[in-house]
Amino acid sequence: MPSLELVLAYIKGLWLLILGKREGYVWLDLSEGGLWRSFAAILWALPAMVVTWASWRLYYLSAMPTGTTVGAGFFLKLFIVDLTSWLVPILLIVILSRPLGFAAFVVPVIVTTNWLSVPLSYAAAVPAAILLLAREAQPVTAFLWLIVLFASTALLFRLLRTITGNENLLAAALTALFLLPSMMVGQYLQHLFGLIPG
Repeated sequence: MPSLELVLAYIKGLWLLILGKREGYVWLDLSEGGLWRSFAAILWALPAMVVTWASWRLYYLSAMPTGTTVGAGFFLKLFIVDLTSWLVPILLIVILSRPLGFAAFVVPVIVTTNWLSVPLSYAAAVPAAILLLAREAQPVTAFLWLIVLFASTALLFRLLRTITGNENLLAAALTALFLLPSMMVGQYLQHLFGLIPG
């Protein structure tokens, strides 16, 4: 598992790429080993994901009849939802890369988006943590969720635009490939696993 120092170096490289500076690649490992190592980002994001799950548990119980309880299986299902939502877009990128002509970008796209998920996960955990500490702050946290969502989308697009050599259409298509299937799969699995109150 990459050290904190290495992860921070990766994030520095991401920020440079987001700013349109291709020297950000110097801070990233785009080798085959670096590709597989980038999936360790899931482990680095796990603490932030746990905070989000705890917030979802609070929301779920507040919407269910009094006396409803959830066990470890509830969190396991949330982990499966998040893991699947993370991996499905990557699988689609790999499958579509050759037919759509962007195979040369697959490795940098996967490596950078995996590591970008780490700071974005912690950003998403902020409103979740606020909600855990102050349940009455729900309107504020809902607004913060929207800010995080729009900021995440913008950062992802800017990153992909730099990687694709400022091809805006391709960057927009890749951004949609990361976001839309992830949201659809996540929502489907939440309903399938009974994670939606009702």
